[in-house]
Amino acid sequence: MRFGAVATALLPLCMLVASCSSEVPEAEQTPQIAPAAPDPLATPAPLPAQVADYPQLESRNCREVAQFYLTAVEERAFARAALVWDDPVIDSARLEALFASYQRPQVTTTELTEEGAAGSLYCTLTGTLTDAADPAKTPLEGTLQLRRVNDVDGATPDQLRWTIRQSTFIETMERSARG
Repeated sequence: MRFGAVATALLPLCMLVASCSSEVPEAEQTPQIAPAAPDPLATPAPLPAQVADYPQLESRNCREVAQFYLTAVEERAFARAALVWDDPVIDSARLEALFASYQRPQVTTTELTEEGAAGSLYCTLTGTLTDAADPAKTPLEGTLQLRRVNDVDGATPDQLRWTIRQSTFIETMERSARG
């Protein structure tokens, strides 16, 4: 093969290499390949920062977590209460709106039951919601249901913590379909 033929054959390759220089505008550069999905067997990610600020939320005792939520509601600390939901649909603004008609919401618990099913634990708390600042306000019976993974191998810290699945206080609220 003659030198001229080789040069002609290599010209498109040289032009391609030259086009990859750092002087090419960003819009014309080839997009980077996304990193691989996280390894499920790797060390689990820590709890979200806000949740990690409250050790009570990591408790294996459902009553402690439920009490954390109820105390936050009673103190009108709705951002703190929303952490127990672990659901972006039920945030502090929504909880504040739902409890707006209560000056001092207070839940008196009457029963707590726990049961297991298919790798999950469920905890149901029954009680009565009243307004401590307005004794004339009609009491409201309701339930709060929490769930967590039952110590399954490979479960993340977030899956192992109790989170609210449903509440019938004020209005029926359930987690969004995301989890």
